[in-house]
Amino acid sequence: MRPPSPRAIQARALRAEGLTIPQIAEKMGCNRGTVSKWLAKDITKAQASGLDQLISDAQAKYDSLPPSEAERLSQLRDTLREQQQVIIKRQIKLLESVQGEAMTALRSKDLPTVRAAASLISALTRAFAHEAMVYQIIDPAEVMRQALKDD
Repeated sequence: MRPPSPRAIQARALRAEGLTIPQIAEKMGCNRGTVSKWLAKDITKAQASGLDQLISDAQAKYDSLPPSEAERLSQLRDTLREQQQVIIKRQIKLLESVQGEAMTALRSKDLPTVRAAASLISALTRAFAHEAMVYQIIDPAEVMRQALKDD
């Protein structure tokens, strides 16, 4: 990663003095969008370090729990993962069903149904991706394969 440019450093210093983005842009003679971009990098880094701190705090709290409480939380996590697998299996079956309907409609040249099915497949795919993010699944496809293998 490149180090910040001198102008980006200057913009950050002006922001630290309390100037607004339009004031910084006017003073430096550049676009407000450029100033926003320079300042956004700081926000992203701050959010990442804040998240790291939150994770380490949560891990420290978990480590300090009595063994019985830690075991209970581990069992709860495992139960939630099992429920997640059941949900994923249902979603896969729904997606397969919609894909089957789309293929049937395509063979019969029923284009409105094909379009509707394609739209639904797209929405389901986006929902899967969102759930993967929420549940922190690194590889949703692998989780789906695992869910199908367990059948």
